[in-house]
Amino acid sequence: MFLGMHIGIHDSNISLYKDGKTYYAKYERHSNIKHGAGNVQWIVDTLKRWGVEEPEKDIKHIVSCCSFYEDPEWEEGDVTFYGGSPTTEYSQHHNIFDSTVIDPLLLNNFKVIRILKTQWKAKVETIDHHEEHNHSTFRDYKNFCLDGKGTGNNYALINGKRLEIGKDGWPFGSYLTRIGLHMGLQHGAEPWHKILDSLDMPGKIMGLQAYGNISEKYKDLKDINLIQAVADQEGPGFDNKEWLDFVATAHNTLVQENLQRFRDNFEPGETISYTGGVALNVVANDEIKKEFDIKIPPHCGDEGLSLGGLIYLSRIYDFEVKLDNFPFCQDDELPWDEVCSQTIKSTAEALARGKIVGWYQGHGEIGPRALGNRSILMDPTIKNGKQKINQVKKREPWRPFGASVKEDQAHRFFEMTHSPFMMYNTKVKYSGIPAVTHRDGTCRHNTVTPEMNPAYYELLDQFERLTGVPVLLNTSLNLQGGPICGKREQAIELFNEAKQLDQLVIGSKTWTR
Repeated sequence: MFLGMHIGIHDSNISLYKDGKTYYAKYERHSNIKHGAGNVQWIVDTLKRWGVEEPEKDIKHIVSCCSFYEDPEWEEGDVTFYGGSPTTEYSQHHNIFDSTVIDPLLLNNFKVIRILKTQWKAKVETIDHHEEHNHSTFRDYKNFCLDGKGTGNNYALINGKRLEIGKDGWPFGSYLTRIGLHMGLQHGAEPWHKILDSLDMPGKIMGLQAYGNISEKYKDLKDINLIQAVADQEGPGFDNKEWLDFVATAHNTLVQENLQRFRDNFEPGETISYTGGVALNVVANDEIKKEFDIKIPPHCGDEGLSLGGLIYLSRIYDFEVKLDNFPFCQDDELPWDEVCSQTIKSTAEALARGKIVGWYQGHGEIGPRALGNRSILMDPTIKNGKQKINQVKKREPWRPFGASVKEDQAHRFFEMTHSPFMMYNTKVKYSGIPAVTHRDGTCRHNTVTPEMNPAYYELLDQFERLTGVPVLLNTSLNLQGGPICGKREQAIELFNEAKQLDQLVIGSKTWTR
C-alpha cells in the first residue's frame, strides 16, 4: 500500500493505492469546510474506511509535496523557514494573509509530516510542490506548471526547469486577488476569509473581465501599485466603466504574458501537459489552445497533488494508478441508490417546466467543477436564468455559469465540440441559450458522453426530447463560500437553506417544494 498526500494550508487530499485500486479523498468533502486543511486523525479515519486497519504499519511509502515544509529535522516550537517565520515570508510575497490563520495551518502541516516520520513505519518523502503537480497529469508529454502563488516564492516549472515569476512577471493569482480585494469582493471579515479570497478571487475576476474593454490607457501596465491608484482615483465598483476597463486590461495582460511563456518554451502545435491553479483560467486556456495542444486534467489545482504523489510512487514500484469511471472517483458519500430512468425522466420534465434542480449522483468529481454528479441544473433557454441561479447560490449578479451538452450535439451550440472537464472557454453559436451565454458571447462548457456519465447523458437526452435543446445550465452543488456537497446530509441542508431551489434529487429520491 502506498499513499500520496497533500496537507498544506488548504485543500488537503490523500490518494491510496491498495490491491490494484486507487482511492481518493478531499478533506473539504468530509468536513464541509471549503478549502479545509486536514490532520493526521482525518488521514487515519479515511484509510480505515478504505480497509487499512493499521495504517501506521501497513503503508509502505508516503509522498507529500513540501507545501511550506522543507526542513526534515523540524521540531515543535521551531518555526524557522527560509531564514524567517513562515508567516513573514509568505505575507511579504502575497500581502493578503493574516498570521492568526497562517501560523496554525503551517504548524499543523509541519506536525502531520513530523508524526508520520516519527510514528509510522512507512518511508516518508517530500517532493517539490510543482513537481507533484506535474506527476498528476497522467501524461508523458512536455509539461508546464504554473500556480497562482506557488510555495513561498512563485515560480513556473517548465520541463523541470524552474522559472521565477517574480523576475519574469507577476504572480497571476495574487495579482487578480488584489484587484478583487480593492473592488470589495471579499467573502467577509474573518481571518479565514482571507484564505478563501486568495483562492476564489481569480475566478471572480475571470468572469468580471468580460464587462470591460482593453484600454490603451493601461496597455503598458507593469506596476502592481496601479491597482490602488485606480481604486483611489476612480472608486472600484461594478458600475464604474473605468475600473472595469482596468480589470479587463490587467487580466488580458496576464493572459498574454502567460501565452508568451508557452511561445518561449514550446513549438507551435506541440502537445503539453498543463497544470497548476492558473490552468483553471478558461479564458487564458482558450488563447493558449489556439496555438498549442494543451492537456489539462480536471484536478489541475492543489486538489490533484496527492494523485501526483501516488503516480510518482507508481513509477518507482511499477504499479498502475487507475481511476474508475474517471473523473468520478472522489470517495465522498454515495446516494442511497442509483438513479432510475423514471426519476431521470421526471427530473427532465421538471427542468423543462423551468424548475431549478439540485442533482446528487454517484461519487463526486475530482476538481472544483461540477461535471454532472454534484450539480445545480436549470433550463438554459430562460432569459433571466443567470439572475435566478445567482440568487440560489447567493453570488454576485454578474457571475457567469457553465453548461453541459451532449457531445454528439455540441457542434450545434458551441465552437468547441470536445471539452469534458470545463477547462476551456468557447464561443456560443446558438442564441437561444442566454442563461449560459456570458457577456462576451462565450461559455465554459463540458461535453457529456454515455460512456463518461450514462445517467447524466440520459438526463440531457430526455431534456432534449422535451425542448429540442440537449443543453443544461450546470453549476456546482454548493452556496457561496461553501464546498461542493460531499454528503447526502449536506445536500439536504443546502436544499432547506436555498429556498429558490425547487427540487433536490439524490439517487432516485426526490425532494420537492
